[in-house]
Amino acid sequence: MALIIFAAGLFWFAYPRYQRISQGDDIAMKNLRAEYEAKNNYLGKIKNLKKLYQQVSQAEIKKIEGMVPNDSKIINLIPEIESIILRNGAVLDSIKVEPNFNKEASAKTNTEAGKKTESLSGIFGGPPPKGVGRIKIEISLSSVSYQVLKNIIKTLENNLRLLDIAAISYAVQENSAVFTIYTYYLIS
Repeated sequence: MALIIFAAGLFWFAYPRYQRISQGDDIAMKNLRAEYEAKNNYLGKIKNLKKLYQQVSQAEIKKIEGMVPNDSKIINLIPEIESIILRNGAVLDSIKVEPNFNKEASAKTNTEAGKKTESLSGIFGGPPPKGVGRIKIEISLSSVSYQVLKNIIKTLENNLRLLDIAAISYAVQENSAVFTIYTYYLIS
């Protein structure tokens, strides 16, 4: 009789708990497998990305560095701009370079002083991504006809170096122009 009561007690109390624990283990195992598969897929994507990166040739890397050079090569840009201006028959009056240009600080200062603020321009609608710096360059020119202005714009836009022309102020009577240009560099 005691054996029957013991067997019935196990069947009524212990067996349902055993089933709940078994189901919990199955659910935990499924969750762990799903998490493992997700992380394994992520690892596979990283390995593929590494293979693709290793397939990039040195020539392509040099092209990218030419378009967006390291900050140590920024000084080479000024003679290049001067050469473009002179080849197109204009006279370079001045070049103003603002390294580490901070758009937010400039906008606050201009608003407080009552000046018209300039809008964001270029390939980035806001600040550049992490690891990329932006330089603002203002170029003042004289002896600029309409055809010379068009040629300068065309040359700057077709230049290998990444240059964004943000604003052009052209005074026909004075034959002068002022360019606002943004250029970018890799922060090392």
